[in-house]
Amino acid sequence: MQTIHSTLVYFHIFSGALSLFLFWIPCLTRKGGPQHRKFGHYYVQAMLFTSISGVVSSTIVLLMPLAIYPSMPAHFESVAYFVAYLKGQYIFLLMLSLLVWNNVRHAQRVLEVKSNIAEMRTPAYLWLPILLFAVASIALYQGIKYNITLTCIFAPIALLNAIGIVRYTLQKEVPAGKWVVEHIGHIIGSGIGAYTAFFAFGGRTLFEGIPSLQIASWVLPSLIGVPFSLWLSCKYKPRQRTLKKRIVNDGV
Repeated sequence: MQTIHSTLVYFHIFSGALSLFLFWIPCLTRKGGPQHRKFGHYYVQAMLFTSISGVVSSTIVLLMPLAIYPSMPAHFESVAYFVAYLKGQYIFLLMLSLLVWNNVRHAQRVLEVKSNIAEMRTPAYLWLPILLFAVASIALYQGIKYNITLTCIFAPIALLNAIGIVRYTLQKEVPAGKWVVEHIGHIIGSGIGAYTAFFAFGGRTLFEGIPSLQIASWVLPSLIGVPFSLWLSCKYKPRQRTLKKRIVNDGV
């Protein structure tokens, strides 16, 4: 089982690094153009593999923590404390992986169905945001109980993300062009989640012993990604209003 877990983690890291690079190409190229479509497809596929492998590897540790980590570091007081530490760490990783998976899948699906959201109103689609909501609720409880700053920051974000996807899916109709803004917000959200996961571990190692810089590296993706998402959404809202006006004028 350790070999399976290690292999999953290896490919998870590789595809995640590739995703972090690919993320910027569709973001910075002309929307709807050939490069945007081509590299957007590559990004989605790489990110799906990254998030799903993260879900599987995290679940393995949560189910069999001591089978994956049989040697307890000396600074832990007891095996029970060590197991609790592992579960706290990997419930956060599971939540982040589910968050990225939800975002990238939703961003892709809204492009496919556009205004026909009835196609998304199925158990086959809604199980993932519901699962994210459940895992984020557990993570938030642990974050509050054990005073885990990073979990307390991102668990509410994951909860709101899950609720937002379900609400979007259950609405009666989608305003003209709203799916474009929905796509932008969630594709960037997947990038924020991926960069957060990267800095959560890379930043922890790089800034070991400097808590303020660790926290700064964790929230940096959100500080950059959220304004970028809002800027792009505002940029494409005029197209949304124009499309809606055209539909009204045509009597559709």
